[in-house]
Amino acid sequence: MKRFLVADDHSIVRFGLKMMLETSFPGCTVDEASHGEDVMARMRENSYELILLDLIMPNTDTNNLLHFIRSFHSETKVLVVSMNEEALYGLRTIQLGAQGYLKKDAPKEELEQAVSMVLSGKRYISSELADLLIESSLEKKPLNPFERLTPREFQVATLMLQDLSPKQIGEALQIQYGTVSTLKHRIFEKLHITSRKQLVTLASTYPVPGQ
Repeated sequence: MKRFLVADDHSIVRFGLKMMLETSFPGCTVDEASHGEDVMARMRENSYELILLDLIMPNTDTNNLLHFIRSFHSETKVLVVSMNEEALYGLRTIQLGAQGYLKKDAPKEELEQAVSMVLSGKRYISSELADLLIESSLEKKPLNPFERLTPREFQVATLMLQDLSPKQIGEALQIQYGTVSTLKHRIFEKLHITSRKQLVTLASTYPVPGQ
């Protein structure tokens, strides 16, 4: 009998994933977790064939959690189910040990296919991410998004990560407030993010060059 763990901080998401698993795999057992420590506690109590893991949960370092899963029970497979940008996070989470990456808004049929592929020992990435990887390989584009930034944009991004205000950044780099705002807009556009919180999350997922 298959045993799954659904890890997400939103109860309605856990409910939906649990219903899908119970429908697609009759007789399976589905446990739930709402944060990283909860996942670890569950794994100490039970062995799971597959964990459906949200990328961002409260008080959770996803990198450390994936390392724990690999170390504690290497046979447990992980399918990340997240709303975060696949082009930025998909490859990185697979490099960290996940067997697949899927957007939460994917249709039910794709989710079932992803679960089945991961359970069979294969990796799952969407056709869009596969195309991006091929394009990056052929054109030698950097996969680390921070490498897309110009030197000045990178300076501003690193100061933003230190939680400096636009005024403080302008003073530190001796540039005008309006220039800081323009650079911030370009950084967000190039990294496909909309807030400093997302910038911090991105920095925790990818190594920031020189940091």
